[in-house]
Amino acid sequence: MNIVKEDINETHAVIRVKIAPEDWKPKVDKTLKDYRKSANIPGFRPGQVPMSIISKRYGKAVLVEEINTLLSDNLTKYIKDNALRVVGEPLPMDNKVDLDKEVEHEFGFEVGIVPDFSVPISAEHKFTLLQPEIEESLMEEYTEELTNRYGTVSNPETSVDGDLLGGDFVELDTNGEILAGGLFKPSIVNIKKVGAEFKPKYIGKANGDKIVMKLAELSKDDTEIASMFSIPKEQAATLTNNFQFTITQIHHIVPAEVNQELWDKIYGPGKVNNSEDFRKNLKMELMSIFAPKGERKLNNEMVEHLIKNTSITLPDEFLKKWLMRMNKEPMSDAQFNIEFEAYTQSLKWRLIEDKVYKDHNITVTEQEVKEYAHHLAHRYMGHGVPHEQIDEASHRLLKDEKEVNRMYERLYESKLLELLRKTYTIEPKEVKRDEYDKLTESTK
Repeated sequence: MNIVKEDINETHAVIRVKIAPEDWKPKVDKTLKDYRKSANIPGFRPGQVPMSIISKRYGKAVLVEEINTLLSDNLTKYIKDNALRVVGEPLPMDNKVDLDKEVEHEFGFEVGIVPDFSVPISAEHKFTLLQPEIEESLMEEYTEELTNRYGTVSNPETSVDGDLLGGDFVELDTNGEILAGGLFKPSIVNIKKVGAEFKPKYIGKANGDKIVMKLAELSKDDTEIASMFSIPKEQAATLTNNFQFTITQIHHIVPAEVNQELWDKIYGPGKVNNSEDFRKNLKMELMSIFAPKGERKLNNEMVEHLIKNTSITLPDEFLKKWLMRMNKEPMSDAQFNIEFEAYTQSLKWRLIEDKVYKDHNITVTEQEVKEYAHHLAHRYMGHGVPHEQIDEASHRLLKDEKEVNRMYERLYESKLLELLRKTYTIEPKEVKRDEYDKLTESTK
């Protein structure tokens, strides 16, 4: 067998593979002999079928399969041994081969190759890490939420300001009738958050009472409405009809006092012993709630910087030909160009990732994947679940090949982002929470 590479240019080449009879004949002969042992052909006893008949019936299919295996295995080995950064997949050329002749055959494959490149990662590049200012009002709101959560709950016959009303929302049409196909959802109304001019409608109510309202009475924030009904924000923005709310439960909460008893309930006995430590914990918890959007924005900006500033010469001509063959459905030039642009951007980032992993010796071990699976299982199942159940759940995750691959990808990505954070100059910037929310609004 002989393999050579002929360069068309720096990103496009042809790999020619020559296969002689001695490369395939021993394996083909052995396979046909095995077929003979089990072949069931009328007129012949098992194992006694003449080889000429076996060869005539099965020979061509066995030969094609063996040659395809040889080509695939040796092409892959050649690419690996020569450290070729091949993208897409090798494209078979118009190989005119007569397999009926027991002679040397040549097969050509077009390949797209990416030349070596460098990734610009240095402390000279500066990025801003947005952090939300944890205002006093937010601390007070969170403290109130905790005191309510650990407070005493009763179910009075009629509602007063500050109560929580559980019930069913149903969308109405312009005639005040239930809208066919409209939104129907159970949810909770916090009377304290209702606009002041609308509060009288919600006070002094009993189970079974009905209230007709606009959702804007409850909140003018589409995100809050979306959260109330577990629907997309875009759908919440379209809900302009009146709604009928039927009360099914009234919850009156007497907040817990902020003292040692509350701190012990929240954090465990003796973990927090004074107001100063309590406030520190509140701030850390609020930061953990709001800060991730700023972290994700920073990560996105670092990735975008690498993609924009890393010069990679892609084999565009080859990739267009390869994508054309891969696409089973016909598409217009405009559609193809959009798909090609999306593919090359994704490909460029994968190449950058692989280059960084190699240059900085970033690896993920099997033990790290096992520990991550255990972490995921614990997070999914929550606190208080026996260790045996968590171990069992993590073992199930590790048996799922797709899930294991996703875990490897997440861990590799996490290590890459950690490297970028350590190498680049990161400057924290605290901003008001309203501004922070706007600046990080589109962050995914």
